Amino acid sequence: MNIETPKGTVQILEPGLEQLRSIRDLMPFGALQFAEPQSGARFGLVMQCDQQEVFCIKQQSVELDRQGAEQWMQIQHWMIAEAYCRYIKYGFSGAYLAAAYLRQRNNGLWEPGVAHFVFPSPTGIESQEFPFEQAYDDQFGHGATTMFRHFAQDFMAAFKESKMQPPNYFGLDVRPRLHLQSLGMYFMAVGQQIVCLRANLREKEDAAWAIFASGGVDHIYHLPSIPMTISKAQLRISKGSAADFGC
Repeated sequence: MNIETPKGTVQILEPGLEQLRSIRDLMPFGALQFAEPQSGARFGLVMQCDQQEVFCIKQQSVELDRQGAEQWMQIQHWMIAEAYCRYIKYGFSGAYLAAAYLRQRNNGLWEPGVAHFVFPSPTGIESQEFPFEQAYDDQFGHGATTMFRHFAQDFMAAFKESKMQPPNYFGLDVRPRLHLQSLGMYFMAVGQQIVCLRANLREKEDAAWAIFASGGVDHIYHLPSIPMTISKAQLRISKGSAADFGC
């Protein structure tokens, strides 16, 4: 199918076997295909295995009331889409999931920010052509710091080009998935391709489609997914053969 926007057309494609295998292999606990859709999703991205969670780099901003925080969550989602248009041109082979989040603090205010889930490829240029860096490579793998640095630069450039003042980001911390509370897992980059994770594409409601079209992204793969938790006994399946995806 095609999504028509004021900035051009974006073609929606089904992910192929190699793309599914890449996502499964890059994520720490893999991914699963459901026998029957769950909440409209056909795939599960494993974010927790027993008590072990997938971690991210949390880019935190100042606390706001609920309405203000929700507005910033939406704006950050659009800036993430803008950043992806630049980021995929670097040629990295790993996966990058940037997601706006909303977290309530003990004082009743809300913290809007961005969670960066970084999954470098051991055979990609991010690990083969860039040096190992202590900042985040120790936890996420060789190339993670390079990928984060490039995306973060593009993310801030998106604010600058839109002539919009970014929120007051003041901290970068490594945190587990559940720490973030509400997380907008909508799009991710897998190599040089953009993947939409939403079960419902929201082709008319989401301005991100026009942002992608304007940024030269004319096709996006649809992988309707939800975050999920598995047991260690299920890890063999989530990290198993590509046949587990029904391909």
